[in-house]
Amino acid sequence: MSAMNNMLEEKAKEGIKAPPRTILGILGAVGPGIVVIGSVMGSGELINTPKQASLFGFVLLWAVIVSCVIKYFLQIEIGRHTLAHNRTPLESLNSLPFPKFRGTSWIGLVFVFSTIPTSLVFAGMLGATSGLTHSIIPLSNSPEFSAQIWMAILAVIIFGILWRNVYLEMEKLITFLVLGFSISVVLGVLLIQGTEFRFTTDDIISGMTFSLGENHSAAAIAVISLMGSLGATANELFMYPYWILEKGYTRFVGSPKSDGWVERTHGWIRILQIDIGITTLLATVITAAYFLIGASVLHRQGIDPKGLDVVNELSRMFTDTYGDWSRLVFLAGAFCTLFSTIIVGIAAFGRMWGDMLISLKLIPAQDPAALKRTHRIIELSYMVVLFLISISSFDPVANVIFGQFFAGLVGMPLLMFAICWLAFRTDRRVRMGRLSAIFLVISVIAIVACLMISTIILINKWMVA
Repeated sequence: MSAMNNMLEEKAKEGIKAPPRTILGILGAVGPGIVVIGSVMGSGELINTPKQASLFGFVLLWAVIVSCVIKYFLQIEIGRHTLAHNRTPLESLNSLPFPKFRGTSWIGLVFVFSTIPTSLVFAGMLGATSGLTHSIIPLSNSPEFSAQIWMAILAVIIFGILWRNVYLEMEKLITFLVLGFSISVVLGVLLIQGTEFRFTTDDIISGMTFSLGENHSAAAIAVISLMGSLGATANELFMYPYWILEKGYTRFVGSPKSDGWVERTHGWIRILQIDIGITTLLATVITAAYFLIGASVLHRQGIDPKGLDVVNELSRMFTDTYGDWSRLVFLAGAFCTLFSTIIVGIAAFGRMWGDMLISLKLIPAQDPAALKRTHRIIELSYMVVLFLISISSFDPVANVIFGQFFAGLVGMPLLMFAICWLAFRTDRRVRMGRLSAIFLVISVIAIVACLMISTIILINKWMVA
């Protein structure tokens, strides 16, 4: 028996790895945050942000920045809990003392099913991406028919990539795509300062006054939508532990009973904090850049982008300032943005639903082959449904904004409650310190305040109407 125990102990030690300390080592270790950024950029940053900027100008700049930054501590804590306990999100929620169905927490069930309406976001992005590719390579004289052909082609390509189901390959692809759209928009915000559409310090200050402008009810909807679409959204917060697990962080720290576990876990939590910090900064810079360009160009000209040609219309943020040569630069960055978001989003849904089926004991927990098949079936189902929705809808923006409004109103409050509950029940040896707890509570209060004020404004409007 002792020999068997020794063998198991040695096997458990094989994956243990000390956290890197050099800059190159740390940069090589980050990755899950990049996947999160790749899954949110297309819907929030590229479509929703410029759309709201075109409607409200600089007024909601504060909401854009707050939406990106405020969820940092929530993401840290769900990541910390995953590292400490080696659990998927649903396993973590199932550990809470709440009513369960077939061993699955009601919070997990409600959240997973609440993602069904939020998946309209991906239908909107598939429509927007098809419109973009049609504008570059038209396949028919009819724009609608050409876009529909591209929808089918893109759906097949995306599913082909997902079929491989290999995290490291996806991480590399998303890193490349994130780099592509980051360069294009940052270059754009710098170049715009040399044109008639340049923005001033006064413009930025006017956007940081926490105002809702003249149309309070419309701005309230925009704030909820931005809160649900920017930075680590509710879906991305829920999915982050899956990417941590697939990256191997929990394997690196080893068993909580092993020697040096506390020190290793603290070290990998620091890597986690760097991973989230880099991607939060990146998301904030990119999103603010999209918003500033949209407010400077689209709002000042009264342009309201919509329809399947939404991305081509958004390209006017570049072409109206730098000329036609910049259109392809923007469209290339836009394609990277949208394509990466759809890939990661559908992959995440596959993992989430697979996890729930295991939790409900509908598929065996210790059968990786069955889980992989489940992922593929779910991803294929999503691609078929999203294709059918996209092909029957000619307003991708409406799909995106509705899905993100629902996520902000329902998904975010539910997940915030769960993360806070888990944060104060993480293993005491690696639990957050007092300062982190204070920042976590402040973050939650700020998000709840934004959502409540916006909701009250909407309720008042509906009651008056």
